[in-house]
Amino acid sequence: MSFGRIHCFLVATKNSDVIYERFYDRLSESDKAEVRAAFFQASSSSKLSFDGYEHTAAFKSARFVFTVHSDSVFYLLGSGEYDELSAAEILHSIIEALCDVLGRTLSAALMMEKYTKLALVVDEVVNEGLLEATDKDTIRKASKNKAVWE
Repeated sequence: MSFGRIHCFLVATKNSDVIYERFYDRLSESDKAEVRAAFFQASSSSKLSFDGYEHTAAFKSARFVFTVHSDSVFYLLGSGEYDELSAAEILHSIIEALCDVLGRTLSAALMMEKYTKLALVVDEVVNEGLLEATDKDTIRKASKNKAVWE
């Protein structure tokens, strides 16, 4: 019995330039491109001027949520128990943890500069497509204890 999972997490600029992406399913490059296209099509048809406002859309049998933070757009695709509400909470947890760990207001330039920390934070929150940790202190401690190459 499948309870659902997180299929993809992606961060892009408002111009649809990908900063970070993580697919938790084995997908072909054309399938990944299809997911990206769905993300970017949904965000291009929405008004992205309000930070923190969650938008939702469907992709095949799953749902995704995206939200704007500063000059970046965060996307999360989930199914089953990872519906729109839980996906929005997971995005909020990731953004909060990134702000806390990186120590400044998030921007595309900062996330590119601190790419390894970005990856560590995302891996602490979502592990193999399942929600792992959402507490800021736990995420900060875990990401400090990991070496960059782990």
